[in-house]
Amino acid sequence: MPYLLEFTDADLVRPLTEPEKAAETVRAMFDGETPVRTKDVATTLGRNYGTVKTHLHRAGQLGLLVNVPRRGWLVPATAE
Repeated sequence: MPYLLEFTDADLVRPLTEPEKAAETVRAMFDGETPVRTKDVATTLGRNYGTVKTHLHRAGQLGLLVNVPRRGWLVPATAE
């Protein structure tokens, strides 16, 4: 087939999902050392704590964030 087109995710324009928005907020708040608390993310986004917690856990399942139990959230590159 000489006229085969290939698409990647970069070719598709789509809005960020809620877990992606939460992960972006954590990246912006992360100072490089201290985990970002769920409560602080909820305050920054102006959203309900439980809703933000769900979105952060989904972001963790997608590999966008790493959860440190009872401490907060880290960016994957610094979690080692």
